[in-house]
Amino acid sequence: MQNPSVQAYQIIAPLKQNTWKMLAPLIALPLTCVASPSMAHVRWFVAEDAGERVNLNAILLSNPIMIAWIFIALGMICTAIVLDSRLPVIPIANTKIRHDVMELMRIFTGMSLLLTAYEGALIAPHLIAVGGMGTLLIFLQAFIGILLLSNHFIHIAAYLLGVLFLGMILQFGILKSVEYINIIGIALFLLFNHHPSEQLREKLKPYSVAMLRIFTGIALVILGFSEKVYGAMLGQAFLENYPWNFMPFFGFDWFSDQIFVLSAGMMEVVLGTILVLGVVTRLNTLVIAGFMLLSNIVFLIQGAKDEALIEMIGHLPVIATALILLLLGYGQRLKVTNLFAKDSA
Repeated sequence: MQNPSVQAYQIIAPLKQNTWKMLAPLIALPLTCVASPSMAHVRWFVAEDAGERVNLNAILLSNPIMIAWIFIALGMICTAIVLDSRLPVIPIANTKIRHDVMELMRIFTGMSLLLTAYEGALIAPHLIAVGGMGTLLIFLQAFIGILLLSNHFIHIAAYLLGVLFLGMILQFGILKSVEYINIIGIALFLLFNHHPSEQLREKLKPYSVAMLRIFTGIALVILGFSEKVYGAMLGQAFLENYPWNFMPFFGFDWFSDQIFVLSAGMMEVVLGTILVLGVVTRLNTLVIAGFMLLSNIVFLIQGAKDEALIEMIGHLPVIATALILLLLGYGQRLKVTNLFAKDSA
């Protein structure tokens, strides 16, 4: 399997080296995120204890690169807040499109749950269920998937998603489970839009997209920290086997695997934080969706069809989430700029 760094270098090698040296820092930030979403569901495609076998220094707050990234992250988040009120307001999609996209959330989530259950895993392919309790959770997950696909008792399926998440915590611990807390956002979205009480549904429905956005953002932030900033060992172990760190090809030998993983993690934290804040949501969602699509394209180019399929199955609810955030108004009820508006009023 040829890694994308080598393929890119073979294409650009004939070009002027000095020009690419100047451009490399500009393109490094977005490209380091390619590894971020593509590894979000399978723990970097390495064994869980791989990071323990790699003798690498942990990234400390006193590290100059970490300090630089903190300032970069704060700058990007502040820029997003300022830009939010200056970007043109895009109209919300019409009723038919909104209905169709909401149906995709139900269908895509049901498919993902059912296919993952078939593999003996909970929510994500690497979370393999074990024991009697694990078997019960697998059947529960499959049952939820069937309810969603059949379009029956959606509010019951939403409640059961919460039960499934609690079961994940008991099975795998809170640290591993909370990385997929976006499933709670999906559950709340489904419940708010399908609550059997019409009166309560009308009150909750306006907050459904905001719940989806916020919990998806929280999941991205947690994944960025747990797998790439604090838990960088797995990422660095992956890069020892698969040299995706393309920066040395541009002459930046100081851009180590550790920095590459940190950059991917910090970008994921930034994108997730911006989602939680509710600013420039459509633009932010397009960036996240682009990285997810690029990760699948890379796998297909490399001929890694199994990995591409795993990514696609895991990303189905996230794809539906992205479409909803792009077309359904992205949850204006709960966003940070509303606080500023109240203060000014």
